[in-house]
Amino acid sequence: MKPPAKPFPGYRWRWATLTPTEGLNDPPVYFGVLRALAKLEDIKPSDERLMQTLKLIQKETKTSVTLARSTQRNIIRNSGQYWKALGLLKHTQPGIRLTSLGRELAEGNIAPTEFAITMVKTLELPNPRIERASEQRKWGELRIRPLLLVLDILAALDAAGGGAEAYLTPFELTRIVIPLAGEAAPVFRHVEAIELYRGEELDLSAWPDCAPGANDARMAREFLLFLEHYGLCTREQNGHAQHQKYFLSALEPSEVQELQQVDTSGLTTTEAVERVRQTLLPAAADRKRLSTTVLTRPLQARFRLAVLCAYSSTCLFTGASFPPVLEAVHIVPVAASGADALDNSLCLRVDVHRLFDAGHLRVEPSGRVHLSDGARGSGDYTSLPPQIPIPEFVSIDNIKWRWNYGSLGD
Repeated sequence: MKPPAKPFPGYRWRWATLTPTEGLNDPPVYFGVLRALAKLEDIKPSDERLMQTLKLIQKETKTSVTLARSTQRNIIRNSGQYWKALGLLKHTQPGIRLTSLGRELAEGNIAPTEFAITMVKTLELPNPRIERASEQRKWGELRIRPLLLVLDILAALDAAGGGAEAYLTPFELTRIVIPLAGEAAPVFRHVEAIELYRGEELDLSAWPDCAPGANDARMAREFLLFLEHYGLCTREQNGHAQHQKYFLSALEPSEVQELQQVDTSGLTTTEAVERVRQTLLPAAADRKRLSTTVLTRPLQARFRLAVLCAYSSTCLFTGASFPPVLEAVHIVPVAASGADALDNSLCLRVDVHRLFDAGHLRVEPSGRVHLSDGARGSGDYTSLPPQIPIPEFVSIDNIKWRWNYGSLGD
């Protein structure tokens, strides 16, 4: 196979900043900061209130990322581009201002999977939200939708060789996919090159290095991490980070093809969310992700039995009392170290569980209930109570955590 040529010197895939802070894409941190910004709009990034809020987020999410050192050194002043890159943060000077998409997401009107799949469909390189005009001009007519390209390649690998080979590693992304994307190669050529490389029939020594900088490979890996964080890919955890395998997860190959056909041209990002919502792809992804998660937990049956007993086999929202349609739900997700304990539990009817898990239904510490635009628009859940009584054995701190940081997960 003939090596591709770089479209211009310095061509690379940039996620947000040139010095990546990978933990910022972790949904509890990402959404926690976004919701804090929504509450603190118009203040300066150096405001003491922001520093204290960021320190609290760092403590409560247990992130290893230092979100704030001082009023002059915090993550928004230094890495606000993580929120700008996805169209959520408009500017920080003279004060913090979210975009309409940022506010809708912070308020829970847009569910996380709806947001993630919309980003898959619409995120383009070069990214005008973070790239200077001079950098954008270097790309000429070349436009790449990196997240969608990755899913397209995974779907094509699945069709070509089956599930075991339907993966992509960060190394393959930087050394094969990104160079080929630079000359707008079709998906089948990406698949051909990957298969040749895995069969030791492709010499990459003559291929251009599109991640020559110290942080370039980590920056490119952020695209795969985003897909993992929202359940669209799963990752094998063993081995070096650059050689870990990312598999297609919450979407089937046919659903990736369906997403490819969705027309979002000429739409604002919030309008694109509505177009994506109408496809029902977010609902399908949430359903598959939750089913896979619950089935892989060995102690789920024991947790369910204890929760149904504590709640007298009654859904907290609907009053449904037929055990086959009831499920035990974690308030703080297991992925965020939530415990299999009654103080971290809700008993919900299966469809209400789906809403809660996907972020379509949120509960304030006061018990006030919030529905996303999608859930309200369906008309099926407008009869849910506007307020629920939170049982005494449930930890209000857990409810607060879910309200502030919850994104996806059970």
